[in-house]
Amino acid sequence: MRVQRFLSTNFRNLASGEIEFAPGLNFLVGENGQGKTNLLEAVYFFRFGRSFRAAADTEMIHFDETFCRAEVDASFSDGHSETFAFSVEHKGPKTIKVDGQVLARRSALAGRFPAVLFGPADLRIVSGEPDHRRRFFDMVGTMTEPAYLRSARDYRRALEQRNAALKARAGRDEIAAWNERLVESGVDLIARRRELVALMEIEMTAHAGEVHSPFDFAMRYETTLHDAAEHAAEITQEATLTRAFHDRLAEVAREEARRGVTLVGPHRDDVLFSMAGQDLRRYGSQGQRRLFAVLLKMAELSYLETELREPCVLLLDDVFSEFDASIMARLQRTLDGTRQVFVTSPVAIDDVHAPGARFYNVSKGSISAA
Repeated sequence: MRVQRFLSTNFRNLASGEIEFAPGLNFLVGENGQGKTNLLEAVYFFRFGRSFRAAADTEMIHFDETFCRAEVDASFSDGHSETFAFSVEHKGPKTIKVDGQVLARRSALAGRFPAVLFGPADLRIVSGEPDHRRRFFDMVGTMTEPAYLRSARDYRRALEQRNAALKARAGRDEIAAWNERLVESGVDLIARRRELVALMEIEMTAHAGEVHSPFDFAMRYETTLHDAAEHAAEITQEATLTRAFHDRLAEVAREEARRGVTLVGPHRDDVLFSMAGQDLRRYGSQGQRRLFAVLLKMAELSYLETELREPCVLLLDDVFSEFDASIMARLQRTLDGTRQVFVTSPVAIDDVHAPGARFYNVSKGSISAA
């Protein structure tokens, strides 16, 4: 996919108007706070129909304005083009359109706008709490497989309704009914996450070999459906997972009733990132965790492009100033001309060369060709 034209009105501090981009490498250069990341935010919005940094959609509206709008003309490898647009109002609904047709739900965007974003905040996937890792893998999975999206949605709904029943101190029969829905959707979600983690590990291992990584990295899905003492015993079969889920729910029933919240299930699972068999989050150095983050995003990129059969737009947000030269040498392998890339930087970058690269100055929300 290629972003050919971008248009915005009242989106954060970006000057209203339109701009065209090169099909290859696009450098956005400007001091911090000038609007570089705002442009990436607006483009990336169409991957899932939401911002990667705003807690509320209305945060994207420029100060003293009542609405914002952004539009992207995108071309695809098979020759067709589509126009993606969204608008947000302070006192109205968010609207997302593709070729002028309003989407009934933002999940309809899944897989239609292949883009990968990588910035310093992605280090939280490696170093942060488990919810960062769960969210990362679920975002990748729902991009490529409609069944994954349905499974994640069904589990979230069952979890919300079961938690509501627990808070309302519902009777055993009602909780038991929600248990069935929770287990059915939860077991399916665990199986899909496990498969995705295994596939992503293959991709990451390949990238590690390409850049001659000196570290032996691995990742493994960890479920709350067994105790730490049973860690070595893998729970893989659906029937075994189902039985383990029901057993764990029975074990924590009293505590759940007391606290009014579901304590076991895929919403509390994690993905263990390791180096030479040791927990990378606990024992890895900052440099090792950063290298893992680069390899993980490279794995996401190659996995999505293989599954979607479409080059992704790659958005690199200020990574050239945040990471050291050795990591950047690895990351530059993604700038190979097979995909469109947007790179933001507070300073001009002189040591990256690519045919057809285009440079833009970003100042006070205004974007102009250098």
